[in-house]
Amino acid sequence: MSIFGLELFAMQSWLTNVRIFTGHEWIEEGHVCVEAGRIIAVTTELPADASDPYDCRDHWLVPAFIDAQVYGGGGKLFSQYPHSQSLELLKADNRKGGTTQCLVTIATQPFDTILQCLDALNEYLNAGGEGILGLHLEGPFIHEAKRGAHNKDWVRVPTTDDISMLLDRAKGRLKMITVAPECCPDEVLQMLNNAGVIISAGHSNANYAEAKQFSGRGVKAITHLYNAMTPLHHRDPGIAMAAFEDEGLTASIIADGKHADYSMVRMAKQLMQDRLFYITDAVTPTHEGPYQHLLQSDHYALPDGTLSGSSLTMLQAVKNGIEYAGISLDESLRMAGLYPATLLGISQDYGSIAPGKKAAMLLLQNDLELVAMIGE
Repeated sequence: MSIFGLELFAMQSWLTNVRIFTGHEWIEEGHVCVEAGRIIAVTTELPADASDPYDCRDHWLVPAFIDAQVYGGGGKLFSQYPHSQSLELLKADNRKGGTTQCLVTIATQPFDTILQCLDALNEYLNAGGEGILGLHLEGPFIHEAKRGAHNKDWVRVPTTDDISMLLDRAKGRLKMITVAPECCPDEVLQMLNNAGVIISAGHSNANYAEAKQFSGRGVKAITHLYNAMTPLHHRDPGIAMAAFEDEGLTASIIADGKHADYSMVRMAKQLMQDRLFYITDAVTPTHEGPYQHLLQSDHYALPDGTLSGSSLTMLQAVKNGIEYAGISLDESLRMAGLYPATLLGISQDYGSIAPGKKAAMLLLQNDLELVAMIGE
């Protein structure tokens, strides 16, 4: 890692005179010491023996971001190109937008393709690949009526044999799954929970009464709030209202102004507070295979015009939340870092700046432009 053209963290290194957002509070004129990829000190008093400090005056240091739903980068959609190279390209694209770790995501696919993706992910991680926490499987266990851009031919109701096959092939790398809970037998959800897979409800046609039962059936999250689900309605409040009311549910949201109006992002934030977090839902230009994502100025669509993904980075989501949804700077940063890290069970390493944590940080200008990503 280099910063200001200098090699950093080969040995103990200090970043000094920087405004620090720890994930919980701001420290003015703070100093951070890093060694071997870990933060070993956060202080307002620079030790006299601090060697070769990097003066970061007039900059901000914030926790790097976590994206729980992104499909590919560098022109290589992972489901279309299930290879380690695709994950390397995704990692590189993520870093440009401030993301240090992600869940690579695949939409509804035939089982053979899902298994190929799991094999490729395991190969990448077993070889020391970085920047990818695991797989987010979005479909095929969804409701056909709310499939959105997903291919209806591969939508299916899961069996316990399906889940056994997935878990066996995943080797612990299946971290999150989006399902329509109303289409899933209780024993399937229980198997996923027992394996430590985060169950998120999405592409679901559940009504309000059914959605109120989600958390009791092991569901922890809602995938891209408002999109591909029963809508808010005064006679049937739908999934979003259940998410607002159930303290046991978190929700991801796509803050690009296309997937949800910013007024709806603002309302969700006011109601859910620390249970709402950003995802990019980002795809990459794709001109082959079943999911051909065509860039339409500021979003992606299938050839038939169906909205199919965003062109967001996590840093842009943070900026959009502040500028267009009226979310405070502190909270917008938490929605990209601390909150997804907490849901994914990695907050011991990511999402905040404190001694013992991974040195995964962003150096920003005070206009939120990225200067450097520090660490992994």
